[in-house]
Amino acid sequence: MAVTFKNIVVGREYSRPDLADIWGYKGYQAIARGVVTPRDSNIIILFVTEVKQDFQEQYQDQLDGKILKWEGPTDHFAEKRMINANKSTDQIHVFHRIRHHTDFRYLGLVHVESYKLFSNKPSRFILNAK
Repeated sequence: MAVTFKNIVVGREYSRPDLADIWGYKGYQAIARGVVTPRDSNIIILFVTEVKQDFQEQYQDQLDGKILKWEGPTDHFAEKRMINANKSTDQIHVFHRIRHHTDFRYLGLVHVESYKLFSNKPSRFILNAK
């Protein structure tokens, strides 16, 4: 089953296990990263947590209205795809939560407003919800 957002509602909250069920994954581990790119799709999914567990990388992420200030992962996974999404068919979808171990709220599609790439630390993005 392909990942689709047909039954995902903007503003509704979802857990990773909920989304794994909706998308037909055997378990939520397939979507346990902060950046997920489902196989054979043009979809990039960001799972953003502002207050992270102490042992996790402390990325500086903040949602202000429809603007998300987001730091990419230190492995820089999918950054080039995100930057080029406005020119390609790639879609960036965001699930956001304030605190770890709570459900994510689906923000919907976003586009990259601006970015600053780094090689030795997390890159910084300004994402705007459509």
